[in-house]
Amino acid sequence: MPEKIGAGTIQFFRERQRIETPLTVGVLTALPADKLSYRPHPASQTAGTAAWTIVRCLRVCDELGRNRRAELQHDDPPSHAEIVEHYERLTGSLAEQLSRMDQRQWEEKATVTMGGLPILEQPLGETLWLFLFDAIHHRGQLSTYLRPLGARVPSIYGRSGDAAA
Repeated sequence: MPEKIGAGTIQFFRERQRIETPLTVGVLTALPADKLSYRPHPASQTAGTAAWTIVRCLRVCDELGRNRRAELQHDDPPSHAEIVEHYERLTGSLAEQLSRMDQRQWEEKATVTMGGLPILEQPLGETLWLFLFDAIHHRGQLSTYLRPLGARVPSIYGRSGDAAA
């Protein structure tokens, strides 16, 4: 049995990423393409920003997987189709990297920068978990926007009230 560290094993992360990916695709594709500017409250993110934040989290994970270094960018969301396309492409890239990664690489130091300055330096696995959890948080936020937008809420960890019986 592999020794566990703060970030656990690469095998467990691979499995969670495999499970979470289609759940996130379901929420992203359920978002109506013409409703990206929706926000339930003036202090809330728009639906497009919440969706793009999920992709930005994944973009950081993908860069870290390749280089152990990633720049956190706060760019504006593109179209709905581009959000979904970026997410699907990046999940494939990250899955490929994870399939080749071993436990030693999982434990290597990774650095996230913003404006070129380090804002986070810790083992790669811990950083990937942090960004996966942030993406899951924003997926939950976005899922609460769907019904008010007239969209069906897909099943996430169990059947939703909108899922077929």
